[in-house]
Amino acid sequence: MFVAVAVAAIVMVSGHLSIFWNVLLVALGFGAVIMIHEFGHFIVAKVSGIKVEAFSIGFPPTLLGIQKTADGIRLRILPKFFKGDVAEGGDAESEGGLVCTLGKGGGKASDTEYRIGIIPFGGFVKMLGQEDTGAAEKSDDPRSYLNKPIIVRIAVVAAGVIFNAISAFLIFMIVFLVGMNLSPAVVGGVQLNSPADLAGIRPGDEIVEVNGETFVDFTNVVLAPALSAKGEKISFVVEKPDGTRKSVKLEAQVSAPAAISIRTLGIERASSLTIEPGIRDPEDIRELEAETGLRPGDVATAVNGKPVESHWQLEELIRESLMPQAALAFERVDADTKDKTTVNVDIDLFWPAERGNFQTEFDLSHVFTMVPRIKIMAVVAKDKQKVWREKIKSFFAKDKTEAETEEPKLLADDIIVKIGETENPTYEELRAVTGEYENKEMPITVLRTDEAGVERLVTVVVKPKKAPRSDRVMFGVLPALDADHAIVANTIDIEGGPDALAIPRGATITAVGAEKVASFYDVVRIIRANRGRQISLEYAGADGSGRVDLAIDADNDHIGAISQPEMMPPFQYLKEEYKASGPFEAISWGVKKTYMFIAQTVVTLQRLITRDVSPQALSGPVGIVSMSYKIASQSIADYIYFLGLISSCIAVMNLLPLPIVDGGVIVLLVIEKVRGGPISPKAQEIISYAGMAFLGAVFLWLTYNDILNLIR
Repeated sequence: MFVAVAVAAIVMVSGHLSIFWNVLLVALGFGAVIMIHEFGHFIVAKVSGIKVEAFSIGFPPTLLGIQKTADGIRLRILPKFFKGDVAEGGDAESEGGLVCTLGKGGGKASDTEYRIGIIPFGGFVKMLGQEDTGAAEKSDDPRSYLNKPIIVRIAVVAAGVIFNAISAFLIFMIVFLVGMNLSPAVVGGVQLNSPADLAGIRPGDEIVEVNGETFVDFTNVVLAPALSAKGEKISFVVEKPDGTRKSVKLEAQVSAPAAISIRTLGIERASSLTIEPGIRDPEDIRELEAETGLRPGDVATAVNGKPVESHWQLEELIRESLMPQAALAFERVDADTKDKTTVNVDIDLFWPAERGNFQTEFDLSHVFTMVPRIKIMAVVAKDKQKVWREKIKSFFAKDKTEAETEEPKLLADDIIVKIGETENPTYEELRAVTGEYENKEMPITVLRTDEAGVERLVTVVVKPKKAPRSDRVMFGVLPALDADHAIVANTIDIEGGPDALAIPRGATITAVGAEKVASFYDVVRIIRANRGRQISLEYAGADGSGRVDLAIDADNDHIGAISQPEMMPPFQYLKEEYKASGPFEAISWGVKKTYMFIAQTVVTLQRLITRDVSPQALSGPVGIVSMSYKIASQSIADYIYFLGLISSCIAVMNLLPLPIVDGGVIVLLVIEKVRGGPISPKAQEIISYAGMAFLGAVFLWLTYNDILNLIR
């Protein structure tokens, strides 16, 4: 039986070696961080003369125990499973196992058994006279933890935190000495009407100084606003692409579209022109090539025939193209021959129904005040919970025929012609009507093209609901603009631009500038070709035809629509090597990074208390492990750097004055010093179990928080 299970496990692992390796990396990495923490307790306890009964790498069940005895080196194998001569009521972990002794003995026996646990997620230290869940039994042994001075016990408890901070510093120092690729503080994008936008910061600019600090990467650009106090000014020195520099002071704000209340400046991380080379799994590579025609390492060189030198330039050309597709050219270098070939890829584009606005959440997309109709770009898949709920409801339905009747559903490419009582709604109206129908049945009439190319009207009934952690009421679709038809849903006034054109809702544009049009692609092309001129626009509506004049500015065509890829190829984030010039600079950078992440954790906790940071922004065990797996699967160097960050955070979290963790133990020791004796064993036990209950509740809440973030 055991052999069969072992063979099955080997076959399963061999078929998923990359996944197994990444999972192992995550487990060993977190195990190392926890083990270093425990090693701090261990080494200071040893130096202080405390009897350490066991030091374990990994958690029980114990795989192997090693201890020097008077007879030689004693080995205990799987004590949990082979209890041997353990007395009744005895501890199998400490006494049982398959035992053998190596060597002839001699010398002084060791008090400590060194163990390797089967579960490689950390480790622990077992000291005489110390318990984590209440008062320990008193002992006359002077080596007992309880018999040591309070200052010594505080040093032992605090050592774990100190070692975490030291290990974080060493990790950062080493990676900067060797050289570490990080995202530089280069602006990849700027949100409309954000503090950065209003300060004149543009894509391609580089932040070279943050609050006086010149050792800057993109982490500083994110953390400085996120951890700033309300109303606090952040000082930036910005270097433009031409080399000129300017100083700006910005006040971070929470953006209107943000799902989580974190203050930002509206600066987006920069990407490169290279397809993510970290995609290494053969199946992922095949899927990438099947869907896009691209391979990891391909480099974009042009968009619609125009050369590009940066990713933000590529994005701008795609955004302004307003065509059904964009033609991208990539350079591919053969790994063996080093020959270069050009790969041409056409990517499908869509027009978003709105443009994000940092202050007002969104602006309606439009073409010279004309807002096209809304079409459904995609239907969001139901989560498994909803699917099973519907299956159960169908199973218990009295009328099986009725339950199994297929009701009309919304489909991708449906064009919304009526929602509720509103005909040809704009995105703003769609949002408003959907909100009015929260948890109520809402009729939607769509124009659908069947397989034969025939258009017909279909009415679908949906029940809008609030999205998780949001006031948004939704019905599970991704809206876009219908650019394939030249039909106007409505017209709007443009601030600082033309007034709304006098075109009735639902009217079809038939000609622009005396040229017949069939789609909004045609309308855009003609308007752009006539900048600085006045042209006419003809339309046909339910009440007849009409004509309006368009006075197009020479420097502004007043087209407030953009195009975006339906699926953007996975470009690698822009990276730059941060390598210290020598050991002293590496030490300096290591100290700064450790201090930055420790300060980040402290300030985050402060902001949580003052409610300046939402608890929804926190990650728990599921989120951290998920993030770790993604990082480990891409780069071991990045994962080691991430472990330095985690080690810094653990140093702070373990100092919190909560029962069970080191900070709570230190508080109890200080109380013992002040009152001249420890609190009663019963009180210690109550405090310990209350702390465990509290931390367990926090653990569950963070896990729930992580799961919601993963499925959003």
